[in-house]
Amino acid sequence: MTDRFTHIEAIKAVVFFGEQRNDAFSALLQFEQSQIVYTVTNADLTSVLQRVLSLEINCDDLALWANLLEIRGDIDHTQVEGALYALANPDQMGALTMDKVSKLIALIDK
Repeated sequence: MTDRFTHIEAIKAVVFFGEQRNDAFSALLQFEQSQIVYTVTNADLTSVLQRVLSLEINCDDLALWANLLEIRGDIDHTQVEGALYALANPDQMGALTMDKVSKLIALIDK
């Protein structure tokens, strides 16, 4: 039931790892990506990473999330580009661990 999301609602559900994110993923398929609708901030990323540390989000889901944010043309991720790259490419950047997540949060908060 994708028609219950507006474009921005679907993006926010995905960016913030909302309870309805799976429905939001599907909803995003119907929206154009030609215009930026949302900008991911350091605070957004830190919030998601904190949820990884509290075991609400697993590392595999985090990597998929980072990949999606990187490829969407309607999401500006330039502020967190390096961190998303590291999260989305564990084969190149090394396996994601809780220690790495903690260090990433510390780097973002500087």
